[in-house]
Amino acid sequence: MTTNAATRFAELAFELRFDPLVDEQAPLTFPCDEHGRVDLDELCDRSRCDYLFAHTLIGRHFTPPVIRACLA
Repeated sequence: MTTNAATRFAELAFELRFDPLVDEQAPLTFPCDEHGRVDLDELCDRSRCDYLFAHTLIGRHFTPPVIRACLA
């Protein structure tokens, strides 16, 4: 993501994105901090299960996650 000079770091949010290795599956994204840490306590039960599922299947069903900046 490219940002202009007017966009301050405080205005950015971050997400951790797991891209699927197969086309039939959708990517999974989760809110995180700038270091890629996901607060599991803040996720709903479904999102928490999806996160653990994706994390467990890195290399089999998902690529290693990437941290992406997005506007808050």
